[in-house]
Amino acid sequence: MHQWEGGCLLREWIFEGVQVREEHYGAWWTPDAPDARVPGSLRRTEGGWHLDLIGTLMVDAGGWDGLRLAPPHTVRGSCHGVLYTLMECYPDNDVQGPHQDSADVAGDQWTMSWRVGQVVVGGEVAAATRFSVAQFEVTGLSAWWAASGLRGPQVRPGTYSAPDDVVINLDGETVITMGVRESRFRGRRARTLRERVVVTVNSDPGLTLDDLEKEIAGPLRSLVAIGVDEPVEVFNLQVLPVGIPTTSTKPPRFFQVDPLPAGQEIEEPAPGLHAPLPLSPSFEEVPSFLPAWLKVARRCSVPLDAVEPRQRSGSAQLQLLDAVNAAETLHRALHDEPREHPFADRVRSALQESGGFNSSERRDVHAAVKVFLGATLEKRLVTLAEELGPEVCEWLFQGDTGPWAFVTARIRNVLSHGFVTTDEVHEDPGALVGSLRLTEAVITLRLLVEAGLPTGAALTTHLDRHWGLRSLAKQSIANWPALAHRINPQQWPDPRRIE
Repeated sequence: MHQWEGGCLLREWIFEGVQVREEHYGAWWTPDAPDARVPGSLRRTEGGWHLDLIGTLMVDAGGWDGLRLAPPHTVRGSCHGVLYTLMECYPDNDVQGPHQDSADVAGDQWTMSWRVGQVVVGGEVAAATRFSVAQFEVTGLSAWWAASGLRGPQVRPGTYSAPDDVVINLDGETVITMGVRESRFRGRRARTLRERVVVTVNSDPGLTLDDLEKEIAGPLRSLVAIGVDEPVEVFNLQVLPVGIPTTSTKPPRFFQVDPLPAGQEIEEPAPGLHAPLPLSPSFEEVPSFLPAWLKVARRCSVPLDAVEPRQRSGSAQLQLLDAVNAAETLHRALHDEPREHPFADRVRSALQESGGFNSSERRDVHAAVKVFLGATLEKRLVTLAEELGPEVCEWLFQGDTGPWAFVTARIRNVLSHGFVTTDEVHEDPGALVGSLRLTEAVITLRLLVEAGLPTGAALTTHLDRHWGLRSLAKQSIANWPALAHRINPQQWPDPRRIE
């Protein structure tokens, strides 16, 4: 549908009963000043949402000189009778105007521009608003969870019966339902069918949007991204605030979160060759695997964020620092740190009896001995890898788990602390890329194993079907024993002399 408004041609669609436009024109205000309304337009750009106002909202923007941090704001609006809530809003630049030097622009007109983090269509909400029902989809979920074996659009000449929904009770208060919905497309000569997997969350106490992202939608998105081995996104998110009754005669109107125009298609990852995918549980294992995964994701959010497939920026050195630091964080999350250090205590007592060191020096030595003999980064990396099973270590590292951990820890420490070295392994492109990819693989597999994926020989059957991990197992850019010898010849023998 097309129409003219205010001299501008607008395109508009109908989305779940809510009119969605490329640009949403209306009045905007802040929650603490609802009567001070300013006209403007909300538009969705490639990088997110953007609000342009003809006028200004009186908020704490951090000072005109930009020298003070300010918290994010909430902006509310009304466009053609539909309420909007804009969350995590920041002024995009200084307030502009008046343009006294231009005869074409009103001299008393001021403008204001905002970056918007999240848009809720359909009502006024706050950051603390709790929702009893949420429903969403994830790109790639149909391929990751091939419930009926239908993968992508297919011609279906006969009747089609979707499988039963899977109901997962997380904690007695929150229930997740994963179900297949069908989309039919009719042509002149054939009818095609596509499966859509829809996730519904019912929560008795309710979840905020932040809770939903951290506890359910985010971890599920990461799991699917790992399974299909490419970035995915959550879309068609609808929420129902706590307290709104639901009846069969009058279905409630859901709020839409970051809605897409109805004419815009979501790009789905290409279907894989295997069902289930190599790093995905079987259809029967999903009800037990998913709750365990959500628990792991809550405990290990930083490692999961480091390995979720996405478009990343930055040099190989920076990415390696992120990955190895995440591996150290993962080890600390999964293993209790030792509370007693008998040998370090003995050293401290010996120094005290000798009388040659003051208390500050004794504390420094005690701390150094604890680090040296305790869980060093190298030991943490080895432990994470070995917990996958000896068959996996042999398959992924060709038996060189120790040299890989030593080289990776050394590179991280040099890059982090600026050590002066003569071996320059931290500048070797093969060592950087090899350490980065193998560390990411170890973190990913360790997270999946913690949630229920098998270890040892059973895990290698999954890995044999994963082309990306097979390429890591057969990599030829980094010779770990040779690199370890180059760093410390006394500790690691020359592999060329070992018969």
